[in-house]
Amino acid sequence: MSRFLLLLRDEPSTFAHLSPAEMQAIIQKYIAWGNGLRDGGRLIGSDKLTHSGGRVARQSGAKTTITDGPFTEAREVVGGFYLIQAKDYDDAMTVVRDCPHLAFGSIEVREIEELER
Repeated sequence: MSRFLLLLRDEPSTFAHLSPAEMQAIIQKYIAWGNGLRDGGRLIGSDKLTHSGGRVARQSGAKTTITDGPFTEAREVVGGFYLIQAKDYDDAMTVVRDCPHLAFGSIEVREIEELER
């Protein structure tokens, strides 16, 4: 089995208009989906990222610049992630197809290259 990172992208304002009850219902869908992955032995880890904060580091020559961000210059930002196990990309995409996040944004699926240690 390989490991895949599922990067959940959405527009930050997507959830702004929802009531607390609506948000709780959505959160329950994510919890149920994650529990299904865990019960199936696919989930390695997951977390939601905060809406605020974050930093971006860039290097130019010997100088490292750190700025606040990321900001929404781009339409979508990474709001959370899941780390899963799957046989290959096709298998990983099967897992992604019923993720509740697809109703709100996109999911970038990236295979993790195992490094020798």
